[in-house]
Amino acid sequence: MKVLKAYKFRLYPTEEQRKFFVETFGCVRFTYNALLKYREQRESATDSKPLTPAALKCSYPFLKETDSLALANAQRNLDRAFRNYYAGRCGHPKLKTKKNSWQSYTTNNQQGTIRIVEGQLKLPKLKSLVPLKLHREVKGKIRSATISAKNLREFSVSLLCEEEVAPLPKTNKKIALHFCPEHLLREKGKFDSVFSQEPLLEKIVREERRLQRRQKSAQRRKVELAAARNYQKQKARVAELHRHKRARQQNYLDELSLQIVEGYDEIFLYPARGLRGNFSGSDWQHLLQKIQYKAHWYGKTVSIATS
Repeated sequence: MKVLKAYKFRLYPTEEQRKFFVETFGCVRFTYNALLKYREQRESATDSKPLTPAALKCSYPFLKETDSLALANAQRNLDRAFRNYYAGRCGHPKLKTKKNSWQSYTTNNQQGTIRIVEGQLKLPKLKSLVPLKLHREVKGKIRSATISAKNLREFSVSLLCEEEVAPLPKTNKKIALHFCPEHLLREKGKFDSVFSQEPLLEKIVREERRLQRRQKSAQRRKVELAAARNYQKQKARVAELHRHKRARQQNYLDELSLQIVEGYDEIFLYPARGLRGNFSGSDWQHLLQKIQYKAHWYGKTVSIATS
């Protein structure tokens, strides 16, 4: 069957490419907010026509210089947000702010405008290729690319691809999985579910204490934290350790969910119970989501208990 699979890679853009990304984030945010404000005003009017990104370009010519598909996707995201709001699945859409630590935009692949060329990424509106860390092969047809950045420093791309997957061989085995705060799963002996980040967590604690000391040192010297180079270097180091921790845990959840789906035809899942340990109820929900979509891909059955 054909499925949609996402591949995420770290980007290392040049200064010119970084400037393009930041400008596109701003244009997408501006378009989203303008459409939202217009839609809120239109709710009280009966004769107004819908506003589109194409119409916005007439009033704001700088929008013509950015990726038109990114602006169109901003409109689609707003429409989806209102559908979810009217269906009671979320609150009223809010304005986007540039102060948000995460910024992103999505563009679509049209006749090969998004592709991997010699280990680098080709994107619409960019003449040069974007360097990336291609740690795995991209299979299938690329449908879209979402460029995101944390604090406008760490850039990444998520490539949504359509590819064909074949069902896994049947094992005629069943398994019931329960949440365990310490090891995530309470099924000893059936597979290795031991996962520990104790050395990394201890290192994070040490580096966070060092960060606090450098903060106090800067305050004693009456230096603004933004101008304290040692503090900023240590802050970046702590952030990198937390990123590494999240990446290791995400990789573990991916490997564990695939191991479960490969080994069992029928999988019974139970809600999270117990206090927080190495894992939380949120981690358990992430694992359940991964098991569900992988089971759907590979022809396995999943049942979730409600109590």
